Amino acid sequence: MIVRLLLPMLILLGCSSCSSMQRLAKAGAAEPSAFLANGPKLQKTKAKYDPFLRVWRNDSREVWAKAEAKKKLYIAPVSLDYLRPMTQPLSRVEVREKSRQKEAQKLAVYMREQFALAFKNSPNAHYEIVDEPEKDALTLEMAIVEFNPNSIVAGITRRAINLIAVPGAESLVGRQLKGNIAMEGRVTDPAQKQSLYEFADAEQNQSALILSVHDYNAYSAARKIIRGWATQFEEVTRTKPGERVKDSAAFTLWLW
Repeated sequence: MIVRLLLPMLILLGCSSCSSMQRLAKAGAAEPSAFLANGPKLQKTKAKYDPFLRVWRNDSREVWAKAEAKKKLYIAPVSLDYLRPMTQPLSRVEVREKSRQKEAQKLAVYMREQFALAFKNSPNAHYEIVDEPEKDALTLEMAIVEFNPNSIVAGITRRAINLIAVPGAESLVGRQLKGNIAMEGRVTDPAQKQSLYEFADAEQNQSALILSVHDYNAYSAARKIIRGWATQFEEVTRTKPGERVKDSAAFTLWLW
């Protein structure tokens, strides 16, 4: 009986090759904002090779040749200028806009810190992080464009769905019951006045096999997602185009 109940979720968790299935259970891509100069040109990626949902890459070899000679990276303060209103009904009921804006400001600071930390903690980091813009440094700019805090009532509801049906069932019907966050980023070479790489991603609460503490906290899932983005971006910077950088899973076995 237990095996029968757990089997659907275990199949999804173990199906690393089923990248399309994983992405169907994740947050959908957000509409590009005016933050990205090449937003309309962003291309859908394959989860098998890229952790971000949409990317654009400058196709000039000359531009890249000059940029790749630079080994320093300045991470600019994360922008909230393009943050959209809440769209999840239960998030709007449970969280006041003033509280969301206050937390978004904290997340913006946290995001910048975590991206810098990912490079500083990496034994093979491609870039040295600098505190101020430099003529021999590239620049990473990011913006949080969507942010729906997790609804506690929704978390309880999704847990009930899993108990009534099978573990993981809420992943198929619970997108409107999950908090989510979406971001956009761009790497530029100020010396050339060129954008090199632009990316966008959106994530929501992971579906838990047993229980996740993030389902009962309005903001902790967003911080976890940001840490994941930071790790993924650092890996992307030292990976050749076309080589695999693993996307985050739609499901989790962990409590936190």
